[in-house]
Amino acid sequence: MNLPKKVSKKRVSAPKTKKSVVKKSVVRRKVSEKSNLYPREELFSSGVDRDLYITTLRKIDDFLDLKLLKRVAIISDNDQDGVTAAVQLKLFLDSRKVDSKVFFYDHYTKSFSFPKEDFFKFNPEKTIFLDLNENFVSDILDEIGTKAGPCLLIDHHQSSMITDAPFRVVIIKPHSFSRVEPSRYPATKMVHDLFVGKDWVCAIGVIGDFAQEQWGSFIKFVLKKYSLTPKKLIELDDIVCCITSQYPEKINSLFEFLCKAKHPLELLNSEYVAFKNLFEFRLDILKELFYKEGEYYSDAGVYFFKADARFSGKLSNILSQQLPNQVVVIYEQPGEKIKCSIRRQDFKVNCGELAREGVRGLKSSNGGGHIPAAGASFLASDLAQFKKQVRLYLLNNPPKSVIVSRK
Repeated sequence: MNLPKKVSKKRVSAPKTKKSVVKKSVVRRKVSEKSNLYPREELFSSGVDRDLYITTLRKIDDFLDLKLLKRVAIISDNDQDGVTAAVQLKLFLDSRKVDSKVFFYDHYTKSFSFPKEDFFKFNPEKTIFLDLNENFVSDILDEIGTKAGPCLLIDHHQSSMITDAPFRVVIIKPHSFSRVEPSRYPATKMVHDLFVGKDWVCAIGVIGDFAQEQWGSFIKFVLKKYSLTPKKLIELDDIVCCITSQYPEKINSLFEFLCKAKHPLELLNSEYVAFKNLFEFRLDILKELFYKEGEYYSDAGVYFFKADARFSGKLSNILSQQLPNQVVVIYEQPGEKIKCSIRRQDFKVNCGELAREGVRGLKSSNGGGHIPAAGASFLASDLAQFKKQVRLYLLNNPPKSVIVSRK
C-alpha cells in the first residue's frame, strides 16, 4: 500500500476497482498527516491493526459507494459519545456532498428526537447507526422497517443479534480492526479514525466514555493543538454531558453548534455553560447525599443510591472514579420503571454480566453493557429482588484479575 516516491504532475485517474477505493482511503489519511491532523502511525501504535484497518476501510467504502449515494440517515445515541460521533460523521458526509440528516435516539426513553414521520419524509437510501447496540437497532428497525434501507452499524458495545433486518446490515466493532478493549474504543473515536473526524469534538466523547487512558497520545495532541489544559477539556465534556443527560430538548441545538464551531473555546463561551453550572450544583449535593445515605454492603463490595432523574449516569461515573474497586449502582425512578447505572473501574467485575444477572427473571427488564460500565432497567416493584440478585452475583463471583474482552 506504499505510495510511489515520484508522482507525475499530470493527474491520471486510477481504474475504479476495489483496490483503488482502498488506495484512495489510504491516500486521504496520508495527506492528513501533513495537515495538522492526528498522525495515523500513532493510531497503529495504540492497538489498531494496519491490515484489518485497511480491510475495514474497504468494507465501509464499498457499503457507502459515495459516488452514487445521495441521501443517508444517521441514527445515533444521544449521549456524549453518540453526539460527538454524529457531528463528525455529518461533517464528513457534508464534505462529500452527500445529503444527510441526524436523528438522535434516546435510549433512556426509547424515542427519537424527531417524529418518525420526519425520517420517512427524508426517505434515506441508507442508514448509519452510531453508538447503539444490536438490541437498540433491532427495536428501531421494528419501528421504521424497510424505510431504513441497507444499514451500517458503528458501535463498541458487546455484540448480540440484529433481528429481522429487512436489508443488509454491515457491522463495524473495535475488534473489526483493532486489539483495543471495546469499552475503551468509543464510537466517536471509531468515527474519527475511520472518517478523519473533528479532533477536539472527538476528544470530548473520549473523555465522556472514560477512554482517555487508552488514547492518551491523542488527548495530548488535541491539548497542544488548541492550547487547552486538561481541566478545560474536562469542562468541555461536562458541558456536553450536562446537555445530553439533563436537557435532552437542547441536544439538537448543541449538535448544530458543535458542527459549526471552529474552536473549542467557542463552546466554553457559549450559553450552555450556564446549564452546566446548574447541573454541577445539583451533582455536588447528590455526591454528599451518597456518602451520607447510600446503602453499602461490605460483604459484596457494592453501593446502592437513588438519584434524581437523568443524574445516574454522570453521578455513577464520578463516584466510580472515587471508588474504583467498588461496585457503584446509582438508580432513579422516572416512572413505573427504575433505571440503573452500574460502574466499577478496575475491570475486576464484569458490570455488563452483573447487570444481566441482576435483572434475570424480572418482568419487563433488560440489562447489559461493558465490563466497567453497564445499565439496567426493571419495574420499581422489583427493586428489592434486583438488589438481592446483584449481591448474590457478587458474593458468588468475587473480584478477580483484570478481565479483557474483545467481543
